[in-house]
Amino acid sequence: MSPLMRRGDAKGREAERATWVREFRDFLDSSDDELTFTATMRVEWCRLAGEPSTTTAYGDAGRQVRLLAEGMAKQRSVLRAEATEQDINHELRRRTPWQTQGIEILWAQVSLHVDDHALSSAERMARLRREAALEELARQQTAARIRFMQDEILRTPATARIYLMLEQGAQHGALPPGVDIDEIVRDVQQWHPQAQWVVVAQLVYAFLANLKAEDRSDLLHTVRGMFEEYGEKELAEQLPTTFREASPRRSA
Repeated sequence: MSPLMRRGDAKGREAERATWVREFRDFLDSSDDELTFTATMRVEWCRLAGEPSTTTAYGDAGRQVRLLAEGMAKQRSVLRAEATEQDINHELRRRTPWQTQGIEILWAQVSLHVDDHALSSAERMARLRREAALEELARQQTAARIRFMQDEILRTPATARIYLMLEQGAQHGALPPGVDIDEIVRDVQQWHPQAQWVVVAQLVYAFLANLKAEDRSDLLHTVRGMFEEYGEKELAEQLPTTFREASPRRSA
């Protein structure tokens, strides 16, 4: 829009002091990936007394307002367009009259609009984030319950029976009828991260991981011979000939 020249104003400025009004539109990035606000910006400005006339003043006035609006908009979701517009205009009112770049911004206002496609996309992304957060919370709760069962409840058959007796009327924690508690406790203790065989296996794995490739092959060949020497031919056949470098899976 071309600048509109005005002479004086209602605030008692010098009658000879010319003011201009500029209105333009732009897109402002939001905190949502690839989604933007559509902004209509209006700014009234004049040159500072004694400052030389420049051809860039017209653009500088709009640029200052745009930079302020951009800085605030990129921190907000397009779902909060109205609140974002209010905050931008509040900051503009607080700053004006605003002297910058050899000009004085007397008044400025920003109007924000978000199209239907951007709104629906933002709502979908927000819903997916909520669902992901709930799934992560559920995983954490399940993992915490498993650790509690392993470390506290299933340490011994006695504690398991006491727990089931206390939780008999509860919806969670009770095992199905006919389950062998002693067998479950033995399995949990066998595969517990601190079980002796698990610790030994982790140490052996770490030892192998620190060897050179040829040394690993030699060691595996030696272990294969030991298995065969002690009559464990089937175990020897199951032993891998090469060592795959991958982190061992840890218990949840």
